[in-house]
Amino acid sequence: MKLLHATTVPATLNFLRTQPAHLAAHGIEVTLLSSPGEELESIAEEEGARAIAVPMHRGFSVGADLSTLRRLVGILRRERPDIVHAHTPKAGLLVTLAARMAGVPLCIYQIHGLRFLTTSGLQRAVLKTTERIATTAAHRVLVVSPSVLALAEDEHVLRRGKGAVLGAGTINGVDLEAFAPESLQDGAAAVRAELGIPADAPVVGFVGRLAADKGVADLAAAWARVREEHPGAHLLMLGDPEDGDPVDPAVLERLERDPRVHLVGHQPEVRPYYAAMSVLALPSAREGFPQTLLEGSAMGLPTVGSDVPGVRDAVQDGVTGLLVPFHAPDALAEALLGLLRDPIRRAALGAAGRRWARSGFDQGEVRERFLEFYLRTAVERGIPLPTAAARRAADGAPLLDPSPSSTARTR
Repeated sequence: MKLLHATTVPATLNFLRTQPAHLAAHGIEVTLLSSPGEELESIAEEEGARAIAVPMHRGFSVGADLSTLRRLVGILRRERPDIVHAHTPKAGLLVTLAARMAGVPLCIYQIHGLRFLTTSGLQRAVLKTTERIATTAAHRVLVVSPSVLALAEDEHVLRRGKGAVLGAGTINGVDLEAFAPESLQDGAAAVRAELGIPADAPVVGFVGRLAADKGVADLAAAWARVREEHPGAHLLMLGDPEDGDPVDPAVLERLERDPRVHLVGHQPEVRPYYAAMSVLALPSAREGFPQTLLEGSAMGLPTVGSDVPGVRDAVQDGVTGLLVPFHAPDALAEALLGLLRDPIRRAALGAAGRRWARSGFDQGEVRERFLEFYLRTAVERGIPLPTAAARRAADGAPLLDPSPSSTARTR
């Protein structure tokens, strides 16, 4: 069996890490298709997959897009994958159409979030149309979280009943052994020492792109109050500025001037930084299923997020963290101050978050869900199975060896 993952830009493939290698171990040949870049080649090499580079632009150009579409049709006819799994809007649009034109037996489109939610006018209309075409062209649609599935249906970009969420959501789960707070205390101490944060100081954390959609301005406004009312607190922010969705330069300048704010940019190894935090905040305008909140919960951190689709799937309000209204800096400040002042509640929410992360988001379990989905859907589409799965099917046994798994849920 041959499967081709397609994304607009190679960076998105990071969210699929460990899945291609897992599929290969079960007899599925994986190809990664994305725009050219060293990241595409390196991820493919690490995962034991083939790489195909096709330039795809996130903007819209009829001429360029038609040229790319023709090229994709040729590639798919040559490669003859059994399954195409497309991610992100532009790849979703072009690759699902190309897959249909090339006669690919099974085309899957996965919604990771809805970009049009924070746009307006012509751009919003174009983005909604893009999603609608991709979900219509695909044979199956996966959605990264239950609340985004509901919203996609309500916004009429996905036909009711066609979409599914695997388990409770997430694209790749979390490595619970790697994100174990008890094993990272030395790293946390080193981070605090390097940044000049006292060992006993409470730290508000943020991990993500420094982008307007991530609510950075709201976090900065909330921090202005937090720093006054809790003089010992620090703010630790990981992530690089986003050129395509910039934060007001004045906001970033205020943060940069604050001696208790630590802007450390993108960090390839985030775990010791999580371990140095006391609470994790993500006041986003929109999300799919925020990986950072899942990782924070796995690290035993209480989480504070905006009550918007995607985020509300990753924060159990009052159990693993707190949800606050979007674009409400005062409410965000109140939530953060309440947790900074109450270490017992912080610990209780963090422990509940760790249990929640263990309850269905282990990376190994998530990999099995995707594998089971591919095999089961292949049977429905009449696609020959890999040898081991075919033998089990012939014997009337489960397609996979017994292991923790979850089937797709539909609304």
